[in-house]
Amino acid sequence: PLWVSIWEMNRVTMAITVAALLVLTGIFFFQDWLVKRPKLFAWVRTSYLVFTLVWLGWYANAQLSVVNVLTFINSLVTSFRWEFFLAAPLIFILWAAVAAGLLFWGRGPFCGWLCPFGALQELLNKVAVKLKIPQVKVPWGLHERLWPIKYIIFLGLFGLSFYSMAYAEMLAEVEPFKTAIILKFAREWPFVIFALTLLAAGLFIERFYCRYLCPLGAALAIPGRIRMFEWLKRW
Repeated sequence: PLWVSIWEMNRVTMAITVAALLVLTGIFFFQDWLVKRPKLFAWVRTSYLVFTLVWLGWYANAQLSVVNVLTFINSLVTSFRWEFFLAAPLIFILWAAVAAGLLFWGRGPFCGWLCPFGALQELLNKVAVKLKIPQVKVPWGLHERLWPIKYIIFLGLFGLSFYSMAYAEMLAEVEPFKTAIILKFAREWPFVIFALTLLAAGLFIERFYCRYLCPLGAALAIPGRIRMFEWLKRW
């Protein structure tokens, strides 16, 4: 089968990805030990985010998308074929890891560590803090009204996908992933301005896009609520 040949051609990138996932698993299992050593934890986290952005995102183009979720759900009610999903080995491996991670840590491993656009946002925010750019603390009342937006966007895309997957993919451009990660900003100016605007907002409000607009984060949060274990300690 074609997918077998594709996997054989991507042995090295697959091995690096699996190794990175094993490292991340170790980080989560030893999170208590790491957070007691702030300097070491900061170095480990920053290094991993740089790897996620540069290698996983810009080099390997392994950026997961809400389109993957919509395609999978639609295939379940039409004509599901494993070969279609196996044709992109890194995406398949990452989704398998995310699915397993949802059982133990919810969406934390992906949203916090494995999303290249999320890594770009956080690294830029770290630079902004170093440059003493003022950080905006969103009032709780406003935050409560903003965070449901990403769920509304996801549910809208989810419903639209059953009517027209093509329209859903077009509106899924609310994700700046294709512009900032896959195409590295080499795109028409409206898409570039949109992505840069979201990144600019993230300089003042940490992970602005992830908190309020990301439909993929919303899609992962829903099954993440029913995880079997509470192994992720949040600060």
